Amino acid sequence: MKLHYADEAGADYREVLERGDILFFPAGGFAMPASVRAVLMGTAQDARAIHKNISYKPGLDRVSGLADKTEAAAVLPAMREYSRCALEFMARILPDYARSWKVDYASFRSIEEKGRELPQNKRNDLLHIDAFPTRPVFGDLILRCFTNVNPEQSREWITSDPFAALGPDLAKSAGLESYANASASALHKLRRSVTRTLSHAGLPVVDRSPYDAFMLHFHDWLKGNSEYQANCPKYRFVLPPGSTWLVFTDVVPHAVLAGRLAMEQTVIVSRGSLANPFRAPSAILERIAGRELTA
Repeated sequence: MKLHYADEAGADYREVLERGDILFFPAGGFAMPASVRAVLMGTAQDARAIHKNISYKPGLDRVSGLADKTEAAAVLPAMREYSRCALEFMARILPDYARSWKVDYASFRSIEEKGRELPQNKRNDLLHIDAFPTRPVFGDLILRCFTNVNPEQSREWITSDPFAALGPDLAKSAGLESYANASASALHKLRRSVTRTLSHAGLPVVDRSPYDAFMLHFHDWLKGNSEYQANCPKYRFVLPPGSTWLVFTDVVPHAVLAGRLAMEQTVIVSRGSLANPFRAPSAILERIAGRELTA
């Protein structure tokens, strides 16, 4: 895999992203108001493990993860403006995705990654694919736009071979069969029916497809697999100040080794809007399992 240096002149970047490359804009790709940077540079993040980042939830127009909640009055409009700018940029360069994507959270990663102490399943310096415990995607994909707003320090990433290689190699070892078999059981169907009923009633329960359940497990399994962490192919990228990059983080195993002061906006891309839907991790796992996992 590689950095694909972007030129916005009418290109269809779906192929680049879906094969597992990083779409890279060395000059940033879009303008961010100086006022946004000024507010965020002085913002303190809650350093407890329950808050990996300062998050902005567009659907609720709310921020979380602040060390000092009185800063919300200044941070909220700054995060809202960053989210707006990033989404406009992403929609401009990826119109086929934008027609049906779902807008997810934005975040500000203010804490230095190198040497950061977190529980193993939350560590950013271990290679992993992304899956959200509270926001299942039902076979759609997680696309993230990152911007290094640090004026002096690069952000250091490593990645490995994408899901098209990773899934067939390791999904069975990680226990895919048990998740696929459970999906056909009467107990599983009853549990999901009850969960949906409770969710519609407003209770804080999460209805996950078998695909989402497996991907959450696979996220932790990869981080805990010392053989994979030590011996898988690795590609290192140094992402300089001011640069922006986009990547499907459930397609590309990734880890962050160093850096602070990065912004990020996530969207959930419909599997049906891909240039090649057969490359979706959900499609790959369904071929391996021999049954639907995303209903």
